[in-house]
Amino acid sequence: MTTPQAGAALPAGSPHAIIDIAVAFWKSKALLSAVELGVFEELAVRPATRPDLARKLGIAGRGAADFLDALVSMGLLERDDTGVYRNSPPADRYLDPRKPATDISGYLSFLNAGFGCWAGLTAALRSGGRLDFSAALAASQAADQGGAGDPKLVDTGAGDDTFGEAYAAPDQVTGFLRAMTGYSMGANQALAERYDWSGVRTVADVGCAEGSLLAQVLSRHPHLQGIGFDLPVVGTGFDAHLKRVGLADRARFAGGDFLTGPLPAADAIVMGHVLHDWDLDTKKMLIGKAYDALPQGGRLLIYESLIDDARRERTTGLLISLNVSTVSAGGLGYTGAECGDWMRAAGFRDTTVSHLDGPEYLVAGVK
Repeated sequence: MTTPQAGAALPAGSPHAIIDIAVAFWKSKALLSAVELGVFEELAVRPATRPDLARKLGIAGRGAADFLDALVSMGLLERDDTGVYRNSPPADRYLDPRKPATDISGYLSFLNAGFGCWAGLTAALRSGGRLDFSAALAASQAADQGGAGDPKLVDTGAGDDTFGEAYAAPDQVTGFLRAMTGYSMGANQALAERYDWSGVRTVADVGCAEGSLLAQVLSRHPHLQGIGFDLPVVGTGFDAHLKRVGLADRARFAGGDFLTGPLPAADAIVMGHVLHDWDLDTKKMLIGKAYDALPQGGRLLIYESLIDDARRERTTGLLISLNVSTVSAGGLGYTGAECGDWMRAAGFRDTTVSHLDGPEYLVAGVK
């Protein structure tokens, strides 16, 4: 008989550790609503008192003081002795849309739009189907307009096109690309700052979205040239973002579909937050395509919010995997050990797993 092994230990003397987990969505929604209302964007222009801020943002309820002070308590806002609010340093850096190189508010807007999606988690777990993200967005809009609606479940089949849903309309393309920039910001910065790029001349970002990874890496390493590879509909957003950050002359967009065609050739290929969207066979196929596209000595860099090998500790990696299992056709998270096995099976050597930032980890291999 084996003894069960726990993950994170909760204190047994009070129920509030459990209650804190249960009400964690309150903190989440306060932050997401603050982004939706424009709190951080307004305070980035000028600090303001509560009455002035409430008037500018259209906040009429008596909860305004609690709302703003909760943001203070979470370290997102600061309030001085005269009652003037301003963005905290992290909010100033990461929640100001006027700073495209570091702004993550697009990802928070994406999460806010799909906030109701997880209301269908129980049904998704029971049925084995997946949540229709487009329906969840519609339900969110209906709720904003005084309506109601529950997230719908759809059957998971081979013909499902998760990214076809994400790119269903031009405004959805823009929103999704900005979301991916925010989601990947910490990993992109860490990869640019800490990885040894000295032996690389060209880097291709597969599933590049707006090109945030290339923006970070190229800005810190002037010898590099970049290629952004994604579906053709992404090209306009990629070009616009690289132009905004002043790097359009060192990066080009290559449109294509990595499910049906080859990957672009480069000294290093990066796949950030890509493999978790796909089933196991597709994961292995994409790693194989990267091997084919790289020269001898070329490098494959894969980063994700990895699940720990024992599946006991990294809550974020596990919940991201759970999330993608409910909204994608076949996606699922994975561990560093699993990814290393797939890379070695494809022919890569010298595989390593290293920490990047927060829940983000890098799995690297050499051809």
